[in-house]
Amino acid sequence: MQVRPMKIRQLSSQIAHHYLNSLGWGGGIVCLIAYGLNTQELIASTSLTFLLMNVFGCCCLIYYTYKKEAFANTFLNGVYLFMTVLALIKQF
Repeated sequence: MQVRPMKIRQLSSQIAHHYLNSLGWGGGIVCLIAYGLNTQELIASTSLTFLLMNVFGCCCLIYYTYKKEAFANTFLNGVYLFMTVLALIKQF
């Protein structure tokens, strides 16, 4: 009866893998939507909506790239998040 715990661990690992990938894709999509809305002049780069979308997207991407050990991308998204937070502080 030791087979059952192994299957539960495998299922748990698969769920965590799918959750992590969904988080990464979600963060990337949110950042791209923010960029697209900005380039189409539907939202300003200084708007709260744009900045918060970037904060959310960056946080998701930072977590995803950190867990995947893609530290160059983690650093890049960290810098982007830092710049966005500075813009939030300056704006509001």
